[in-house]
Amino acid sequence: MAFLRALKDFASLPDPKTIPPSTLLKFTDTTITIFDKYPKAKFHFLILPRVRPDEGLTTSRLHDLKSLLAWAEKDKALEVLRDLEKESKEVLDMIRDEMHKQYGESCEWKVFTGFHAVPSMHHVHLHVISSDYVSPTLKTKKHWNSFSPKLGFFLELKDVLDWFKMPEEAFKKNASLPESQYERLLKTDMECWRCDTELKTVPKLKDHLKVHFDRDIARMKKKRKHEIDLTGDDDNGAEASDGPPAAKITKLPDSKSK
Repeated sequence: MAFLRALKDFASLPDPKTIPPSTLLKFTDTTITIFDKYPKAKFHFLILPRVRPDEGLTTSRLHDLKSLLAWAEKDKALEVLRDLEKESKEVLDMIRDEMHKQYGESCEWKVFTGFHAVPSMHHVHLHVISSDYVSPTLKTKKHWNSFSPKLGFFLELKDVLDWFKMPEEAFKKNASLPESQYERLLKTDMECWRCDTELKTVPKLKDHLKVHFDRDIARMKKKRKHEIDLTGDDDNGAEASDGPPAAKITKLPDSKSK
C-alpha cells in the first residue's frame, strides 16, 4: 500500500525541497521533519532519518525501530538516534516559540519525543508531540493508547537511548520489541496520563483532556498577569488574542479527516 510507504518515499528523496511545504517543516543532511498528516495534538511532527545507502542506511535497515536496533554496528544505530535527538531539540524550540505566539509568552507545556513500539507505517520515524493531545484526529482507543506516555506502547527517545548503556543481553531483550507484548497494550482501558482517571469512551476522553488543557492555559495566563501586576514589566510579550491563531507550525485538520 502506498500509504505504508509514504515515509520511506520521503526519506529516500535526494532533494527534500520537492516535498510540498504543507508537509515539509525542515530538513538537514541526515533528517527530514514533516507535519504528521493526522496530528494527535496541537503540535505533532515526524522526524525521519534520511536514506543513505553509502553509509549503510538502506531502506531495509531503516524499515522500523526494530530493524535499526538489530544493526550489528550498534554505534551507527546510536548515531542515527542521536541525529534524531539533535533535530528534535530544534523542533522543540520552534514549538515553544509557536506556543508563546498563539497562547501568550507565559504559555508552554510538555512535548514528548518517542517511537511507537509497533509502528503503523514503514520507515523509522520519531514522533514529536505536545502533551495536550487536543486534536480532532484523535478518534479511537488505539490512537490514545498508542500515544499515552504512561502505558508503554509509546517509547520515549530518552529511554531507547538508555538501552545502549545496558549490558548486551538486556539491550537485545529491549530491542527485540515483541509485537504481541506491545499490541496487547492497545486494548487496555483508556486512562488520563495526568490524573489516572479512567475514561470509558473516546468523546469523554477528549472532553477530559480539553478540560486539562483549558485549565492549564488559564493558569499560565493568570500567573503571567500576576507577574505583570507586581512588576509592571510586560516586555516578555502580550497575551495572544482570542481570535484564531495563524500558526506556521500548527496544522490541525478538520474533524472529517482520518
